[in-house]
Amino acid sequence: MRNIYNNIMDLRPDNSSFHFSRIADTAGLTEGYGNHSRLNSARRISCPLEELLYSIYDFTVKQDKKAAKEKFTYLNDEFSLVKDKIPQETLLLYLVVKLKYFILINDKKLYIPTFEQINELPTSLNLSIEYIQYKTLGIFYYRTDNFVESTLALAHALNLLKELPFISEEDKAELYYQTALTKLKTSDTFDSIHYAEAALTIYQGLYYNKRSAECHIILGINYNFSKRFDLAENHYVSAKNIGESIQDRYLESMALNNLGKIKSNLKESEEAIFYYLESLKLRKDEERSVFSILGLVEEYYFLDQKEFSKEWAEQGLCLAKRLCLKEYILHFTAHLYLIEESDKLEDYVLNQVLPYFKRAGNERYTNKYTEMLAHYYYENNQYKLASDFYNDCLQNIKAKLAY
Repeated sequence: MRNIYNNIMDLRPDNSSFHFSRIADTAGLTEGYGNHSRLNSARRISCPLEELLYSIYDFTVKQDKKAAKEKFTYLNDEFSLVKDKIPQETLLLYLVVKLKYFILINDKKLYIPTFEQINELPTSLNLSIEYIQYKTLGIFYYRTDNFVESTLALAHALNLLKELPFISEEDKAELYYQTALTKLKTSDTFDSIHYAEAALTIYQGLYYNKRSAECHIILGINYNFSKRFDLAENHYVSAKNIGESIQDRYLESMALNNLGKIKSNLKESEEAIFYYLESLKLRKDEERSVFSILGLVEEYYFLDQKEFSKEWAEQGLCLAKRLCLKEYILHFTAHLYLIEESDKLEDYVLNQVLPYFKRAGNERYTNKYTEMLAHYYYENNQYKLASDFYNDCLQNIKAKLAY
């Protein structure tokens, strides 16, 4: 391994290893990287290591796991990253890109340790690095269910974007896409639609089908919540068609799951259950199966078929625990207490569920479980408490409409 300090101070060719000039060349051969040299110039790259790090970052933006892995492996093989001998800005860029790479490959075990290292360093004075840092932190906070911090980080990245005219269209699209996702969680429907449409326009222009379909899903969910079911269905069908055309079972299953949600909202339970089950067939035991399982739990409960609802809730809880999905452990546990009419429901929702979703900034589920408690109190003749919790729901909705 070569010491990073030597690479910064001594840039002479090393015939025994892959030259840095060739790193730039291979990046330039990749589709969409015709502006590579212009981007690097605008980024004020100070050493070959930074050039490699920007290259890895660009591949994460393109969702190119194979190319990003090759570059990241090369980085680890070629450099001994001695903290005290690396300029702080370069170290910060390295850690941020590393976090972005771990998010790309979904290595959740390494999210927090890398984030903590980033948190120890000051913000860079280089706007390019600062932009990448806040954009990546916005994605990190979203993945760790902290939607308030995600909103703040992404807003900062959006402001920096105005000062960085050389940012690629694909990079902008990823920022808009992530902002749309976060706004979806915080029930900022109009903003979520705005950014999803902006991302969709760019991705369609780049012929990036997978992300285009995911934008259709976001738009469909927003229109579904807004009770504009025809628009929602059109977006889900578009996503489903794209999934079928590129043979992406995940996209197909997401579209089917959300078509089920439309049917559920329309009180067409038989069709809703059909779509949820069709979605599950494509997912098998995959992590996102919990979406459709929760839909089945709620639909069977609505039909007063509590045995079926309970069976699905138990299955969902086992899967959520095995995969350490905190949010869905809360969902399924709360629904089991509800189905069983357990006296544990009140304490669990008050002290576990609501604090979790309030802390995350998830307005939609905060309202859902506030309403669940209100209904629980009403059924138990605690009318004053029921009135208070129903009023809380109303005030939350009014606050969002005012915003």
